[in-house]
Amino acid sequence: MSFIDKVFTGKPTQREFAELVTRAFEKSGMQNLEYQEADFALKVPGKDSTIFLHNIYANYCNAPRSQRSTVVARLVSSVASTPEIPSDFAAAKPALMPVLRDAAYHSLIKLLSRKSKHDDEDLDLQGKPLAQGLIVGLAYDGEKTITSVNRRQLGIWGVGPDETFAAAKENLWDKTDPSRLAGQDGVYAGQWGDSYDSSRMLLTELIYRLSVDGDPVAYVPNRDSFWVTGKNDLAGLTTILKAGTASHFKQGHPVSPDLYVLENGKWSIYVPEDASLREMWLATRRQRNAIDYDQQKKIIDELHEQEDIDIFVAGYKLLERKDGKTFGVCVWTKDVDSSLPQADNIGFVVDPEAGDMFMVPWDVAVPIVGGLLEEEPEFVPVRYRVREFPNDGQVRELRKLAV
Repeated sequence: MSFIDKVFTGKPTQREFAELVTRAFEKSGMQNLEYQEADFALKVPGKDSTIFLHNIYANYCNAPRSQRSTVVARLVSSVASTPEIPSDFAAAKPALMPVLRDAAYHSLIKLLSRKSKHDDEDLDLQGKPLAQGLIVGLAYDGEKTITSVNRRQLGIWGVGPDETFAAAKENLWDKTDPSRLAGQDGVYAGQWGDSYDSSRMLLTELIYRLSVDGDPVAYVPNRDSFWVTGKNDLAGLTTILKAGTASHFKQGHPVSPDLYVLENGKWSIYVPEDASLREMWLATRRQRNAIDYDQQKKIIDELHEQEDIDIFVAGYKLLERKDGKTFGVCVWTKDVDSSLPQADNIGFVVDPEAGDMFMVPWDVAVPIVGGLLEEEPEFVPVRYRVREFPNDGQVRELRKLAV
């Protein structure tokens, strides 16, 4: 099967997709793009910018085959027409918008900056926390493109983050028609379709106007999705989780797999009280963890090789039980200095050659070995450094609790 046949009859690999996009750019007159496989990105010559391909790849793979060429054409057109951000803040201010991103995205950007071996102002995107796992970023809204605002740009403007974020939120209000947060049976869905639907989480005054049962609970699985229902509305919570979960993994620009409850004007993660609903949410959360930890591990491994650091970066494995439910596992091996992801279970490997290993739930193991877990705050999702293995007494206790 030829490369072209493979692209149009199935899902291309990331490298094949990058080659396809590169050829499209070359036909438009843009030459010498550099494919950076580790980052799944294309470096644009002469513009000092990088095109990350994850979101467009997801959109391409999930588009009908008859529309896939259009997806690529739009990317090429948007890059070619990317506007220069005005150097004068007053001129740029009307086009500033807040964008909602997951914290893991910002963490990866910081790792990439470290990998580049210098303090890269272009990779230092402006952002501030909204809630656990969510960051509010700053963007310049062009006619066809949305350009992230970085530290260098704020320096050019000579303004601070507070002023720029205030301007962006005011612009979001100006572009928000409240009637487009449509509701039925206690469930509301954003219908603005302007790439800022999820950003409306910032407009808490708007959300408090909604008629929901209990404190408002929001779900923002993607940039273009914003769902709200009440904390006490089991049917509503089920509806938004089912509606949003599929799009979270199939569409580009994913935001969060978590539910967020609005209490006293502040957002925080909401863990469903209903057992079946909680399991539905956990399944989505675990699937997202597997993706995030895989991307994180890849970059950290490259950094360690580059910096000659001898630490084993443990992966996050998603396994399935006989009843069809999934659970996450990480492996802690004796005499191996490791960095562990937080998972449902820890696999303790006492002697790999003899097959001496057992598994204990994370929450059950922590009271016994918590003193050996050193949180690594620079990583999102979180990791824990383990320089020592549990001693013989701790191992005996853990074995009694093995699953």
